[in-house]
Amino acid sequence: MFPWGQSLFKKQMEGFTNGMNTKDIDQYVQQILSSTMGNSFPDFMKGNDFFKQAQQGNKTGPTTSMGGTSSRMETHVFETLDECIIQVKIPDKSMLQSLRVYHTPHTCILEGYEGENEFREEISLPCSVKRKGTKAIYRSGVLEIKMPKYTNIPLSQVDVHDFD
Repeated sequence: MFPWGQSLFKKQMEGFTNGMNTKDIDQYVQQILSSTMGNSFPDFMKGNDFFKQAQQGNKTGPTTSMGGTSSRMETHVFETLDECIIQVKIPDKSMLQSLRVYHTPHTCILEGYEGENEFREEISLPCSVKRKGTKAIYRSGVLEIKMPKYTNIPLSQVDVHDFD
């Protein structure tokens, strides 16, 4: 083990990075990509939804429904000391008749029909939740799903061996 700040390759690495310019590195990478992928790669990036979302900086992309159209439900997820709460804005009360709510310890899944189209929305939870005890209440155009947190996380003790 080397002491902090000292390395066998420290002098070589300092000399290696001093002569580099970020603009030159970018040009080199672009040249390598275009030579290996050809001219079709920029066209592929323009037509691909993944790259469009990445360029826009959209962290949560649109979820595609099973019917092929985009479904964007306005959701708010937060946690309290004892619960994980999801609030979903559902302005059309007729959607509640076909709505099904499922959850795993880390994800909540909403399925149903919006008119003729079937949709599926997956919401990541900020904490793990219990299997039972979930309650869902619809009030004033908002579906509120309350899930009790799973706080009994098992602890494992790890033995530390001293080899000195």
